[in-house]
Amino acid sequence: MKNKRFSNLTFYKVILTMTLLSTSLTIYAQNNIRTKGDVALKLYIFDCGTIESRDLSMFSPLIAKDTKKIMANPCYLIVHPKGSMFWDTGISDDIASHDKGIEVAGGAFKISVSKTLSNQLKQIPFDPTELDYLAFSHMHWDHTGNTKLFPNAKWLIQKEEQKMAESDAAEKYGYQPLDYKDVIQKNLINLSGDHDVFDDGSVLIISTPGHSMGHQSLLINLPKTGSVLLSGDLYHFQENRDNYGIPIWNDKKTTIRSFALIDQILDSTKATFWIQHDKIQFDQLKHSPSFYD
Repeated sequence: MKNKRFSNLTFYKVILTMTLLSTSLTIYAQNNIRTKGDVALKLYIFDCGTIESRDLSMFSPLIAKDTKKIMANPCYLIVHPKGSMFWDTGISDDIASHDKGIEVAGGAFKISVSKTLSNQLKQIPFDPTELDYLAFSHMHWDHTGNTKLFPNAKWLIQKEEQKMAESDAAEKYGYQPLDYKDVIQKNLINLSGDHDVFDDGSVLIISTPGHSMGHQSLLINLPKTGSVLLSGDLYHFQENRDNYGIPIWNDKKTTIRSFALIDQILDSTKATFWIQHDKIQFDQLKHSPSFYD
């Protein structure tokens, strides 16, 4: 097992290195995006549910079948002098009425909500109807559950993600159209790659396809805390990051390219990497009503 683990890990590292060496353009050269860490930002982290995975081998071939793990499911609010943006909306507040949680995906996962997002927003306080932008790492069901709380926000999603989310095959591939079908077209802004949200280098959406074809990550340049990079589902927990584990449902080729891009950005910016579903890391961070600035 150790030899197999080593060979797989070595293979991924070799592929990543080759990808980096063969790619002369970074995100900054491609889109001329400026990074700026002197804008007065606030970053709030919310508990938007918990996911119990019953078989972690789905997330990586290096993990033994039927290994179980509890994963966090956070949401984030960025308050900028020019407006506000939410990143992911988590599992629906409706699940909070089920004290013991519910089984989903044929029992592959058990999900639960102990704190509703709507109540957490009241504690700040923040009126969700006044949100300016809503962006998703991707639009799988555990990231879109509370979209209807934000009826007036402009949506920042990749064109490929929007197409899949609204396709006839959406539910087959992990999307839940009931979460968003009535509101997705209202204020839609399609992206085709990286995007500077406030046009000042402080909040940058990074295109990182692989987990889904429109998957994206988020780089936030905080004046005191420093740069923070939110993973989305590029990685689900630290072991997958350490081993470059690729979930069974990912597109391998684009995932490897995104791994390489994120490594390059982390090396260039010295940003802190927050793996969104990693519960150990999540529990160590400050949660709303506290914030990072």
